[in-house]
Order: sequence, then C-alpha cells, then structure tokens
Amino acid sequence: MKKLMLAKGSEPIILISLLFFATSMIFVPLSWFLLIPVAAFGILLGFSLFFFRDPERIAPEEEGVMVAPVDGRIVAIDELDNGNYRIQIQISIFNVHINRTPLSGTVINVQKQHGAFWPVWYKRKYEDKNARQHVDLKTDEGFEMRVTQISGIVAWRCVSYVSPGTHLERNQRFGLIRFGSAMRVEFPKSSGYKPVVKLNDKIRSGEMIIARKEQ
Repeated sequence: MKKLMLAKGSEPIILISLLFFATSMIFVPLSWFLLIPVAAFGILLGFSLFFFRDPERIAPEEEGVMVAPVDGRIVAIDELDNGNYRIQIQISIFNVHINRTPLSGTVINVQKQHGAFWPVWYKRKYEDKNARQHVDLKTDEGFEMRVTQISGIVAWRCVSYVSPGTHLERNQRFGLIRFGSAMRVEFPKSSGYKPVVKLNDKIRSGEMIIARKEQ
C-alpha cells in the first residue's frame, strides 16, 4: 500500500479540518442531527487530503528539455517584447498544486508582489493585478528564467520552500499554491529553448515537457 504524501505547508489546514471533524464526532451521541456537521467536516477533511496530495513524479531522462512546473492546462503562450517566451498554466482545484522546478539551477531571488485576488479565468487583463510571487532562477546552463505563482479568488496564498542561494534540480519541489490559480514560466529566446506545448494542452508537473532546446 502506497503511503499518502502530503504537501509541505498543508499541515495547518489539515490539522484544523481534523480537529473540527474529531470534535463534532464527540457530540454525536447527544443528537443524531449532529451527524450533519460530522458529514460536512468529514467531507472537508477528505477534500483537504485530496487537495494537498503530493505524488511522486519522474522527470524525463532526456537532456535539453524543460518540464512543467505544475499540473494544469496551457492557457497562453506569448512572445514578449523583452525577447522572452512566457507560458501560462491555469490550475484547477482538482489538480496537484505542488510546484516543481522546470530546469536545474540556483535561486537568485524570491519576490512577493501584493495585489488583488481576481479569478484568473475571468479576463486576462485582471491577472496582472493579482497577488503573486516570483522565483528567479539562474539555470545550470547560464541563463536566467522566472517562475511566477499567481493567486486567485480562491488561492490566497503562494508558498515558497526556497530562498536565494538554494540550488534546485529539475523536477524538485520548490513551492505550493493553495486552492487553485495560475503559474507562469518565462525564459529568454536566446536560451535556445522553444515551447512545444499548445493551447489547452493538459500537463503534469515534473513529467511533461513544455519546452525543448533546439539543436
């Protein structure tokens, strides 16, 4: 039987859900009507365990590929005026929310940016107003890239496990977005990497390739 792995940073929410469920169970003998809150708290606990699951992912052995940083759906592939590519991934509440490193490298900056909590699926113009957290990485290949965790109407917390100076291997966990939102990956065209995903592609973090280095 496989052990259930839970995301780092999920402990407070799971413990609170467990506490409410256990407390409601104590009072069930007083009235059968109390089975209603027991069922509600049981569903909440079950959802928390499902939402914060952290399955193992096996990265491809192929060199010169960038893996998906999170589960979700590709909603934008942009060529920016600054000479970068930017891939945006929308995350639903049913996806695994652990964030993984697209390429091996060293963290050079972690920056929180305060903002609103608009639903990311509403209009793309609102996404740039939302709270977010940027993780800048200098890859082992020598170029810099940025992964951005974006909060939404449900996801009010972006969690980072890393700090400047942390070295990460490709597919290594570096953070968590609670309760669904979006993520962006931005990297220079001069890196030689080019997006290989298409709009509406469904991706799995750590396993699926989102960009490949051209030969």
